[in-house]
Amino acid sequence: MSARTESKRPTPKPPSLRWEAERARRDRLIALGAIVGVAVALFWPIVFGLVTGEPRFFEWDVPEQYWPDLVYLCDALHEGELPLWNPYDRLGYPYFADPQAATYHPLNWSLCAVGGSSPHWGFAVFRVVFGFVLCGGFGLMWLRRLEFPWSSSVAGAAMLMCAPFMRHNWELNLTSALAWLPLMLWAAEGLVRRRRIWDGALLAFAFGLCAWTGSPPALWHASTFTLLYTIARLWPGLRAFRQLRTRPIDPSVAQKARARTFDLVRASMAALVLAIGFVSPVFVPGLELAEHSVQAGRSFESIADKALSFDDLIALLWPQPGNHLFVGWMVFALTPLALRERELGSRFAVGVGLLAILLTLGAHTPVFGMAHEWIPGVSLFRLPHRYEAWLGPCAALLLAGGVANLDRWLGWVRRFEQRWIVAVGALLCGVLLAEGLGPAFALVGLFVLIRLFGAHFERAAFGAAIAALLFAEVSGALPAERHTRSGVHPGTDRSALALAPNAGHDGRYLDEFGISCRSGTRLGRREFRGYQDPLLLKSFERTIARLQESPKLLPQFGVNIALQGPHFLHGWDRHFAPRSADLVAAGGYARSPLVVSFPDALPLAYWTTAVVRAPDRPTALSMVQVDAPAAIAVLEDGDARTWTPPAGFAHTDATGWRSTRDALSFDVEAEAPGYVVVNEAYYPGWVAEVDGTTTPIERANGLVRAIPVARGNHHVEMRFEPPSRHWRWALLAAWLALLALAAAQWTRSRRATRARPSDPAA
Repeated sequence: MSARTESKRPTPKPPSLRWEAERARRDRLIALGAIVGVAVALFWPIVFGLVTGEPRFFEWDVPEQYWPDLVYLCDALHEGELPLWNPYDRLGYPYFADPQAATYHPLNWSLCAVGGSSPHWGFAVFRVVFGFVLCGGFGLMWLRRLEFPWSSSVAGAAMLMCAPFMRHNWELNLTSALAWLPLMLWAAEGLVRRRRIWDGALLAFAFGLCAWTGSPPALWHASTFTLLYTIARLWPGLRAFRQLRTRPIDPSVAQKARARTFDLVRASMAALVLAIGFVSPVFVPGLELAEHSVQAGRSFESIADKALSFDDLIALLWPQPGNHLFVGWMVFALTPLALRERELGSRFAVGVGLLAILLTLGAHTPVFGMAHEWIPGVSLFRLPHRYEAWLGPCAALLLAGGVANLDRWLGWVRRFEQRWIVAVGALLCGVLLAEGLGPAFALVGLFVLIRLFGAHFERAAFGAAIAALLFAEVSGALPAERHTRSGVHPGTDRSALALAPNAGHDGRYLDEFGISCRSGTRLGRREFRGYQDPLLLKSFERTIARLQESPKLLPQFGVNIALQGPHFLHGWDRHFAPRSADLVAAGGYARSPLVVSFPDALPLAYWTTAVVRAPDRPTALSMVQVDAPAAIAVLEDGDARTWTPPAGFAHTDATGWRSTRDALSFDVEAEAPGYVVVNEAYYPGWVAEVDGTTTPIERANGLVRAIPVARGNHHVEMRFEPPSRHWRWALLAAWLALLALAAAQWTRSRRATRARPSDPAA
């Protein structure tokens, strides 16, 4: 084409505002579709089951922990209560102190509003999948705020959803909590850029949403990563501010710098104060519970033992079954592009990613030991390999930065004819079909996408294609069933109750998977076994660990019926109590092959004169174990080490038993001064009144409560009033402050919009 002809070519018109808005809308729809698509691909068994009419459910904690907690919360909320105690599980436990219950989370309250007082187990399954969608959506918001193009943002969001930590802990509160990390990063970025009190409030709210989900380890990893990220983002500005003090500069510039610093400090203080209000109702009672749980006193060796080895690191480069470290070859291939252009956060991502890998190795390197020794908080959380949680956002930053600079490869790729691309791709795909889809497939796909998309790397469609390739990479390390099961949900079969209709009403029953899924919590009946979670009371753990050698401890603590059946995963190999035949040999009566009753089970409360003191809890339980069941009271802080209950000691059963979630009452007749034993778990915060007079509560029989009484007829009342419950007022104050700040921000935005001059061309 000649220069003359070239000069006569019409100049292309700039795109209209309407066309730009339409393209932006299309990009948003494609981005959201890609996020939902990745979630569907990750949980295809769930979606496929819904389509075919054969619903699937998650294994492990979703049916056995989170669904019963959700039912208990919804039932209480619909009755106008926010419970402190759960009397239907493990002889009772402080429900408000267990963070896994997610008592304060708006998402749970929304599920209760939709699902009613007894939500279907599908709501607990939905919460897991929805958490991954939230993670991708928040990741998209964060990367867009970093001014990455749509393609980079979509690819990075998909990386967050497919990250090692998320794949490793599918159905746990760990992933549901970490899903809020991108929102925390989005809010932190807003705080760094705009330095407004409102941005600080949003960061505190995001922090609260993560904490309310109920996973202290995930909260720790999310908050520490957010702190490191915020420091890294502020570091250039802090260095510039320090230079102002050593170099002569225009006073107006210095004044602006000081004002920005003051705004940052003010916004950060607002974030800190609100975060304390949001988190304290979960954090303070949770720490108290941890002191009484099986987590108390864990040594460094027991913590560091749960670490990765150097051999496990091979999964970083190639997917390994059972190991979820793989982040994809595309991340490694595009990292040089991100580093070359010094994309925002790329060097930070490399540094923190390497630090995360060193921490996951535990005692194999000195890094985790130094952190455990010098950094407050590290010693509170076990399992060093969970620091893989940091790899997700690091990989997302590197992938987004690399995709944003793919035009650097464009000239090199265009040198190749498309037939060579097709030939090489066909060759590699043939090899991969023989070996199984793997990382090389994604690299070939990336190479082809670069050639097909040309220079349109910024579009969301390109990012969606990258997300599909990323999933193809990591899917090799995913379990085929995604930790799901088909068939009848284990918590929906109540046929065992037909043989014991009064189980848990007149006393307490043991559900060794006869009904399953913490039936006591779901059905409002007192059940002994409950769920063996990480915050299990140490006193209860000692008791249940001795059931095999001393099954008579069951009637000792008021268990009058045992319902047994195979566990839906492990069959008969996951039982704490002995089999039915052994229970019968211990004094039980077999109503059926799977239902055993104990005629000599002690009541929920009784008065006794057989009182003795033991030096500690294990000794007290051992003394009870000898002659169980017996209406005795073995107290603590004494010297006796061996004891036999006196023959013919006096005892009477309590009458008029009445109870609610956080209180109980009964009447008892004492023939002489003695103790009333209440077969409910001892825990600080319970208050007892005998005939209206406050009476101290002691631990008895290594596990339950006892109060002294004088001779005569007495009315006893107990209420759970832990001092840490008052932190709920801090939560309420934080919510009111957030709503006030939101109203002020909305008013300010409305005024700014009205004050803006109108466009003459409109």
